[in-house]
Amino acid sequence: MLTRIFRSCKTLICPSDSILQDAGYRILLDPMALGELLDRLEFCGSQSASIENRVRIGSTVLIRNEATLEYLTLRIVKDQKAYPSKGIVSFTSVIGFALLGLRCGEMAHVKTAKGELQWLLFSVSHNGAAVVK
Repeated sequence: MLTRIFRSCKTLICPSDSILQDAGYRILLDPMALGELLDRLEFCGSQSASIENRVRIGSTVLIRNEATLEYLTLRIVKDQKAYPSKGIVSFTSVIGFALLGLRCGEMAHVKTAKGELQWLLFSVSHNGAAVVK
């Protein structure tokens, strides 16, 4: 699946794309972004977030780019375990940060140099099982 999406970077997303790369340094330099990240992490760890099946660290998600209608499966992990070319992204990456705390059916808005991308969250899994379309 990833090879289809990442084919020669002809799509709006490729493994070297900045939305998949760690952006922790930018978050640390921006007090508002850091505050928002801490709020999201606290919320994701709450019991209500578990009941509502929200995205948190360890989640596997299926998202769809609303501009191209391409699907992407990502696993949200801690910084040290990120491997963007395999769809394993850090919670401090641009897309990981945007997905934290969302539920199925909600939209993640990601600002990039190319403009704002919108990703619809189709499914969330917390047990490590593959998410299918």
